[in-house]
Amino acid sequence: MARAWPRDIRSAHCAKAYPGRPLIQYVLMVDAGSMGSRIHAYKFNYCNATPELESETFGHTEPGLSSYGGDAEGAAHSLDKLLDTALRTIPEYLHSSTPIAVKATAGLRLLGVEKSNRILAAVRERLQSIYPFPVIDEQGVAVMDGADEGVFAWVTVNYLLDRLNSLEKKATVAILDLGGASTQVVFEPQIVDGHSVAQGTHRYPMNFNGNEYVLYQHSHLGYGLMMARAQINDYVVKNPLRTLRGVKLAKNEYAHPCLPVGHRQNMVRESGQNVVLVGVSDPGGLCRSVVEAIFYKKKQCHLSPCSFNGVYQPSLHASVEDDIYAFSFFFDLTAPFRLGSATVAQEMTIAELEQLTDRVCVGDEDGFKDFQNSTEAMKEVRKSTDLCMDLSYIYGLLEHGYSVPKERKIKLAKKLKGYETGWCVGASIAVLEERDWFKGSDVEREPIPFSLN
Repeated sequence: MARAWPRDIRSAHCAKAYPGRPLIQYVLMVDAGSMGSRIHAYKFNYCNATPELESETFGHTEPGLSSYGGDAEGAAHSLDKLLDTALRTIPEYLHSSTPIAVKATAGLRLLGVEKSNRILAAVRERLQSIYPFPVIDEQGVAVMDGADEGVFAWVTVNYLLDRLNSLEKKATVAILDLGGASTQVVFEPQIVDGHSVAQGTHRYPMNFNGNEYVLYQHSHLGYGLMMARAQINDYVVKNPLRTLRGVKLAKNEYAHPCLPVGHRQNMVRESGQNVVLVGVSDPGGLCRSVVEAIFYKKKQCHLSPCSFNGVYQPSLHASVEDDIYAFSFFFDLTAPFRLGSATVAQEMTIAELEQLTDRVCVGDEDGFKDFQNSTEAMKEVRKSTDLCMDLSYIYGLLEHGYSVPKERKIKLAKKLKGYETGWCVGASIAVLEERDWFKGSDVEREPIPFSLN
């Protein structure tokens, strides 16, 4: 790992090498998620102890790569709109020195090795044959490991909060990310009796600015929002509820306590069986009971302590004194009912989340009168019949799954300092560590002082 340059020396070097402007480097990061693909064109300068993020251009397209299944060429072509945006955003003379990476997440993991490999090969071929941006040699077009996804998100949040941008080590925050197919938890546990994280794949040592960090990380595949819905729906079929609220069920119909009263929803199970889910609202907290069941808290814990589903995890509440940041669906589902999505950083206690969930889950009985004064909240109510189930799930994940106490505050952040939370900024900083991408000068630069061990 390289030493960090003192700020005054680096600034003088930048001024000498490029009079009148900072030393600029662009990085293109494509987030190929399960719901869609997003491109981030990040602009960094090197005239600080760590690279400073100056600006970002963003683009989005749907559906995601995994939705193309066996159509690998179609998947590759779906990124053209995003890449054309990058061509217009980045000065032409910097195209050949702007690295690009396409990182697929849980959606492509679930597609299967053969189909996902064909899609990734087609994407790499199109990038290399059509576009001028150099593709990262290793893992440049790849399915991102769940560990890296979580750790890069941790780097992003702590970097944007200035917790990593000093030669003096500072306390760091925990992060919780909730996507469509998986959810990640990453934090730096306090040291207890000389130990912080037990040995294993969940232990993630890293170095930033000469400071050592030992992180706990885990990616719970199958516990992203969309996959959780599938688990909950399947549970009510496997474990039928009694008929509720006078709703009569026909053959292959199953009462669902997380859906609005009288709502009927077709579902095809993995076995091919066609069933109908019939909403009976949430009498007596039955929705919460169903949600809690999918966490399998009683599953054998081979390495204690465990969070849920038999997965080892140091206590999130006890070992993290600083803030807990939650984003992606955590923010998207709650913000419309609180300060609104335009307020990109908010906070709430677990108890407040519980109260919100209860109000939504019985809201269909009185026309959601509690939310009539909020246009955004009512828009969300009308948009999704899964709202009670979704809020019940994120509450269950935090309170029951991760055992976060009800009085604990969670920071909800879509953006920090104008930049999106998530793994893309952290992954881009790692790209800068790989080598000197800039081709416009013979002046050598030391690499960024950031490494994953």
